[in-house]
This record gives sequence, C-alpha cells and structure tokens, in this order.
Amino acid sequence: MVAVDTHWVLSAVGLIEQVSIDLRRLPPDWVRVRVAYCGVCGSDRSYFSGSRSTRLPKSIGHEWVGVVDAIGRRVGSVVPGDVVTSDLNFRCGTCSACVNGHSHLCERGQVGSFSNRGLAERLNIHAGYLTKCSSPAPAPHLALAEPLSCALHAVKHVQPRPGERVLLVGAGGLGMCVAFLLKHEWALPFDVVDLDTVRLDRLGPTIAPLGVAISAPAGRYDVVIDASGTVDGLRAACDSVGPGGRLSTLSHPADGADVGFLLGIRTDITVALSYLNGERINLERSVELLERSWTADWDTLLDVRPLAELLAVFRAGKAPGSLKVIVDVGRTRTDPSEPGGQ
Repeated sequence: MVAVDTHWVLSAVGLIEQVSIDLRRLPPDWVRVRVAYCGVCGSDRSYFSGSRSTRLPKSIGHEWVGVVDAIGRRVGSVVPGDVVTSDLNFRCGTCSACVNGHSHLCERGQVGSFSNRGLAERLNIHAGYLTKCSSPAPAPHLALAEPLSCALHAVKHVQPRPGERVLLVGAGGLGMCVAFLLKHEWALPFDVVDLDTVRLDRLGPTIAPLGVAISAPAGRYDVVIDASGTVDGLRAACDSVGPGGRLSTLSHPADGADVGFLLGIRTDITVALSYLNGERINLERSVELLERSWTADWDTLLDVRPLAELLAVFRAGKAPGSLKVIVDVGRTRTDPSEPGGQ
C-alpha cells in the first residue's frame, strides 16, 4: 500500500518548499508516524540563513513528537497509537563508537533511515530512532526531548556539585533546556545571562528560586555552560570560568567563525565541546523528565506557531524575546509557501 505524504524541505538558502512523496510499504523494522509538533532547531535556522553549509535540498525538523500510525512486521517496541519522539541520529550498536559508549558518534549515524524529517504530515522511520512516551497524547513540550537530551549530555560533561558557582550563558531554546535540567535534575543554584533582556525577563520567574537571571556574569564560576550559540557567548563563557573550573559548550559557531580565543585560556580549566546527545539513555531520561517535571509555567516559554507561519518563523530568525518555537504540524495543514502562510 502506498500513502502520499506532504512535507517541507529547505530547497535553497532562504527557501522552504512543499514536497509530496509516496510513503511505500513499511520495511519490517520501520514505523509510520503522524507528526503532531516539531521544534525549530538552531541548526535548521543556520542552514536557512546560509551561515552554515549543507547539501540541499534538505528535509528539516528533527525535534518532533507524533503518534504511531502503523508498524512493520518485526517491530515490537511500539504499537499503533503510541506517542513517540525521535533521536537525531541512527545507532548501529556494533561499530567502534557504539561499542565504546559513544553511540551518538556512530559510524552509520547519518545513514538516513527515514523517508523525511518532522516538518511533515507523516514519515516512515526505522524503529531504532524512536523512544516511546508514556503520555496518552502528544504535547508541544514533548518535542523538546531531543534538544533536552543534548543539554543533558552537555551538563553531564561538567557535573555541577553542591556549593559550586554555576553560570548558564544563553537563554534561548537550548539555554531553556539547560535551565530546566539545573532546576529539576541537578537542583542546584545557578545564574543565567543573555544579551536579550526580554528572554531573561521571561525565563526568570520560571527558574526561581534556584535560578537567577542577571545582566552580566558576577565574577568567576566553578562551572559554566554555554548554550548561546554565538561566538560572543562562548567568549563570555570562557572569560567567566575560574581557575581550575569546568566549561561545557553546546555552541556550534558558523562556518569561518574565529574561535582562536579558546587557545588563549591559561587558567587550567577543563573544556568540553559537547556534540549531539551522548548515549541513548539521555534521550530516554529527557522524556521521563519532561513527563514528570514540565509544568504550565514552563509552557509559557514556548511559542507554539501554526504550520502556516513556518516560513515567517524562519525569515524572522531568532526574534527578540523568543526562547523556543514549536510548530503545530498536526492541526494546520496550510502550505506555508502560499501567500497566506507568509
């Protein structure tokens, strides 16, 4: 049986287009999912703007949650009706990286065992990508599972301890995820800085009383986590680490960015250039945390937008005051490339 799917691809820098494809019969280990919500990732924004190169056309939207429509004959991990979210990369389980505890760096990680990404009505995907949620229905915050798992991996690099001074640089989408972890998983006091004061004003009440939004770093810190996504943020993070401290950065500077200042650090600190989300347990733990600890006050930090505004969201870039945009893919099927969607 062949099903027709509509999804949205980055066809050129600055251009997102609607594409229809046939979703063919499911292979034995694959699953068909109807997408409900999809987060807008900074990497997709950078491809759209051209600040980071990639092969085009490119299916975009890897931070999603949806409902299983159908399963292949060998799939036993999920059944139709289950709410699921997806890992970013494939994990073969047999290569050197997988065997040695670095499965996020799997040699086959970019094999692309899916028909398309999450800005779509439906997709076919290998069951190995999927993590089952216990929630009875998809919700916007569950689309944060993948970026939250990346934040979890980054914080694990530096393992903040009671009594240490902790600084978070950046209050955007990843910064919000780190703040959520520091409050609900590590339960430690921390400061947050961001050049966008509106973001700080939005985040401040939600992270209190453990988290404090401040205008600039207050001296030196034992642990600094950079989630700014900018060279200036990374530089500020480096300048804020005290002697013998620990720095973990999630930032991936644009092509050609000058980060030579990293080599100028002379205070014997430990630097972790965190990449992706580490072992699979981080994604599973992130789903558990979102289902257990996410509350209505955190919901106020999400900007849930209809699919019809997709192109406008990308054109706006990182709008002032915006922490995280989640696209409601499931309710609105209007083509965002049409005039009404711009």
